[in-house]
Amino acid sequence: MINLPTAKQTKGFLKDNKKTILTTTIAIIILYVLGIAYTLFSNGKVDEIKKIDPATGLEVKTITSKEYTQLLDQAVRFDFYVENSDGGAFVNSNLLESVLLSPAVSSEIDAQEKIVPTIKGDIPLKYMLDVSADGSDNSMHITVSTGDYKKNLAIAKILYATVSEKTLPLLNNKNIYMLSEPHKVEIEHGPEATEEKTGTGALTYAVLGIGVCIGAIVAGILIAFARLFFKKEITDVFSYRKSDDDTLIDLTHLAAGDNKDELAHSIQYPAVGRKLILSEQALPSDLQAVLIAEDASENKYVFAQDITAVDPQLNFDEIIIVSQKNITAKSWYNTQRIQLENYPTPIKIILL
Repeated sequence: MINLPTAKQTKGFLKDNKKTILTTTIAIIILYVLGIAYTLFSNGKVDEIKKIDPATGLEVKTITSKEYTQLLDQAVRFDFYVENSDGGAFVNSNLLESVLLSPAVSSEIDAQEKIVPTIKGDIPLKYMLDVSADGSDNSMHITVSTGDYKKNLAIAKILYATVSEKTLPLLNNKNIYMLSEPHKVEIEHGPEATEEKTGTGALTYAVLGIGVCIGAIVAGILIAFARLFFKKEITDVFSYRKSDDDTLIDLTHLAAGDNKDELAHSIQYPAVGRKLILSEQALPSDLQAVLIAEDASENKYVFAQDITAVDPQLNFDEIIIVSQKNITAKSWYNTQRIQLENYPTPIKIILL
């Protein structure tokens, strides 16, 4: 049957390992704060970095979905089919769009009708002129979306003439079939990517911070618990009992200065013949004096720090091992138990 730790044992564990738990908690919280600072700093720097579209050579800018929706209102489109000289369909809409967005071509269109949006802000041209291909019939579409129907129609007519008359060098060696006149279309979502600037708020960071604190404390407790298994000294998880006949007296709940009377009592009783008291660190001299004064012959108690220092000819009625948590070495305790296998004497372990 597994015995769960008592409230006193749990309190003692937390007290003994508070340094490890606090250090781990503080370290994780510092890392969290540094992570937030780095994230905020990086986000600021990312906004300053200019990305260049390799297709057009223009700076890539994004707008919000709300702005894009306003641009798409009252959009105008016309459809056409482009045939290569070999009879195959030309469907490279990205190339045609890059040509239309190039400064040389867009400036000619702008000279006839200003390509400006109806909404405020620096809106990239790619959000107002779009070329797309229909994979089902290989037709192509040019859509104009400035947010104003009259302006869209005027620009679309200019583009219509540019395509139908093959003004663009890209279309010189191709056959053009116009499928529709410029007409109004309803578009819910445009093809270009948008970016909503929704930063993480202070409340979110606070909630995450609380979670990090709780996680840090749990991590500290787990680390402290794991360290108990790897310490060279005896800890709370050390297995003292090597035999069912062992007697275990736990005085670890008492402070070091308050356990002398209980320790003396645990050594004195039961009142049997000669006793061997083993401890890696010598017991306090005043405690030894109390025990020796009890027996005028001064041979009832034998004190030793190692079983090998004891006369093997002596017989003992009880062997007592005094172990101090976080002080007595595991190797010392295990060595004593191995040597004591030669003694058929009851063993009492007192934990301090």
